[in-house]
Formats: sequence, structure tokens, C-alpha cells
Amino acid sequence: MSDKRTGGCLCGAVRYESEGEPVFSLQCHCRDCQRSSGTAYIAAIRVPAAGFRITQGAPKRYVGKADSGNEIIRAFCGDCGSPLWVQVSTRPDIVGLRVGSLDDPSAFRPDADIFVKSAQPWDHMDPALPKYDTYPPGQSYPTRGP
Repeated sequence: MSDKRTGGCLCGAVRYESEGEPVFSLQCHCRDCQRSSGTAYIAAIRVPAAGFRITQGAPKRYVGKADSGNEIIRAFCGDCGSPLWVQVSTRPDIVGLRVGSLDDPSAFRPDADIFVKSAQPWDHMDPALPKYDTYPPGQSYPTRGP
């Protein structure tokens, strides 16, 4: 993915910009991501928070707890409901952008499928991608869901 990206919600009320090389690209199959997306998984890229800014609107936020006890803030549009990004309390330096909210999601290339222990049996994953039952060792966002 390129170093600069823009995105927003379905109705256009919330817009954002992000600069900086992605830290990790993933497809998360945890139940929280399934519920928040309404489908089998979410596609996300983790980017530096220092290069992220809201350019229009004010998203609503839902604060939940991961199995680890960390708070997860999920930002979404209060008008159309589009999921936009997440942040984890223990990693304020990283923002997890929802790939579907990007203006140009075509460059997305996942590094791994994570939380595949919760994957649905009807979800046919790419066999070429590494699979992790939970979070991959060595990655910088150790919680349930992105």
C-alpha cells in the first residue's frame, strides 16, 4: 500500500487521512470483528497514529474489552454505521484502519489471517496466507481483534 491514504464512511459524514507505512495488514476472524462487520472477518491495516487525522465529521466510538483486558475503541459513523478504525488502549501509537473504508482499497495485501480459531466453516480463506489461532507472535497489537 502507498504511504498516504484517505478514507471515510458510506454517507461521507466522516473522512480521514493517514500517512505512514502500514505496520501490519490482516484479516481478523474473531467474533468481535464478525459482529462489528456483519460478515466472516474484517480486513485491516495497522498504521502509525502520528500520521492519522480526522478531516471531516466526528465519529461515534464504542469502547469494549478484549480477552486480554485491553480497551478497544471502535470508531464508526453515527449516521450510516460504517466501521472506520480501531485503537487499543495499550497501543495508542497505532490505528487499525478498516480497509473497506479506504477510498482506494485495491492495494490491500494481507500478511495473515488471525483468530482463525473463530473462523466460520463457510469462510474459504486463502491457503497461501499464514494462519494464526489468535494473534501472531512478534506483532505489535496483542489483543483480540484489530
